[in-house]
Amino acid sequence: METDPIYQSIMESGDNCPDEPVSVASEDVLRPHHDQHPHISGLCLHSHVISQADQAKLMAQITEKNIFKAGKQNQAMCFGERDLAWLLWLEKRMWDSDVLSEPYCGATWTDRTPLFDQSIMNLYYPGDGIKPHVDLARFEDGIVIISLLSAINMDFYPAMHPVLAEDPLEDANATLVSGHSQEIDRRPSFTIRLEPGSVITMQGPARYEWEHGIQEIAQDLVGDEWVRRKIRVSITLRKMRMDAWDVGPKVFDNGVADRR
Repeated sequence: METDPIYQSIMESGDNCPDEPVSVASEDVLRPHHDQHPHISGLCLHSHVISQADQAKLMAQITEKNIFKAGKQNQAMCFGERDLAWLLWLEKRMWDSDVLSEPYCGATWTDRTPLFDQSIMNLYYPGDGIKPHVDLARFEDGIVIISLLSAINMDFYPAMHPVLAEDPLEDANATLVSGHSQEIDRRPSFTIRLEPGSVITMQGPARYEWEHGIQEIAQDLVGDEWVRRKIRVSITLRKMRMDAWDVGPKVFDNGVADRR
């Protein structure tokens, strides 16, 4: 395991006991902070949600399951309740931190059962990115992105092809709704700094009418300073529309589609 770059990143995060199970009661005293975006309705940044120690323990469990194939695979998907026990801890942590509470998230989707039944995990090396996109219509309203291990800039653009909640399901081979059918130069309208242990929630206009993405660069501009990226992992939690389960098995096999 010592040669696994993800394991090395875990060790560099400063936790001394990565083999212990994730603890709901972390030794770190966290004071979550919630920032609703002033210009993008339904977008909220939640800071200081997951402690550094719990990030390392969580990542140790992900590494133990070899989800990223020792760093050789950059994306993995889980559906239903299979291998999602540790994601239940994440859900509880977000409730305890008021991430999923009003006014940040609406009861129109936080009251559903299950709250999430699909997750996608992305591994980012410095220089990696993800194309600006709107999540597919096959997912319901209410999307959560959790950042682990290191910080990164996420950009937001008005959607060139907005999605509607009642849109027909995409073809089983569809992977994202993106304004980048061909490479074009677009400047983001807003950029948000995602620190490790932070959470982004998107609902309503933020989920359907705005694209989000990460540029393929090795450094991010933070204020007036360029900051070099490190290995980062993100976990996106979503709920499939009931009719999406009838699309067929191909919908479960498009795990690397929106990564470059």
